[in-house]
Amino acid sequence: MQIALLFTSVMIQGILGAFCVRVPISYIMSIQPNTSLFHIGLATPMSSILQLILCVGFMLWLQKTDC
Repeated sequence: MQIALLFTSVMIQGILGAFCVRVPISYIMSIQPNTSLFHIGLATPMSSILQLILCVGFMLWLQKTDC
């Protein structure tokens, strides 16, 4: 049960990072005037920060519930 929970959490974290952060931020940056690839590329670290927060939150939740 715990293995399935871990796999599911990693899948959800990846989907949220890609479709809720990386794609929208890339699009928003691309439509700005005078943008560069640097600005568009900032979406990747922002996605990584979200994924890190989700992983730490999930780890703390696992420790709290003793799964």
